[in-house]
Amino acid sequence: METRATFRLFGDAGLTAAAVSRRLGLQPTRALEAGHRVSRRSEATRQSSAWLLSSGPAIEEGVELAVQLQRVLAVLEPVTATLWDLVSEGYEANWFCWIASHATEHAAELDRRTMQRLLALPGDLWLDACGDDFDNQEGAQPSDQQYNQDLSCPPNEPGWALTPG
Repeated sequence: METRATFRLFGDAGLTAAAVSRRLGLQPTRALEAGHRVSRRSEATRQSSAWLLSSGPAIEEGVELAVQLQRVLAVLEPVTATLWDLVSEGYEANWFCWIASHATEHAAELDRRTMQRLLALPGDLWLDACGDDFDNQEGAQPSDQQYNQDLSCPPNEPGWALTPG
């Protein structure tokens, strides 16, 4: 099993990732600002800001999703009230979780306590799950770069699909 969890805050042009960092007193794993180029290869500019806090620097093998979520929760729970304030001011929140498991492995499991902790903070839980179709395609597993591109796209903008190919 491979997993990673990221708490994401998105804001329109007037709502910046820098403002989120200042208000929370936390440094994100990644921050993207509206008006900046989407990538070096594209002239397109980002329509919204993104403040991302991930459970680790990369997708991890052998770590349960609940553990990944608990890592992020431990950082964000002390600033719960500020997170809710940011959402009430127009930021959109969600929890983006990557799960890859082979057919013979077990399912991802979230205990009731972790779910209660998640419910105390803003944001819906997004599960990006893939199966064992990577087994038959050499080099088809998504890179951290693809994962990062997908998780930085807000719900109203198209993103990269995490599919083999």
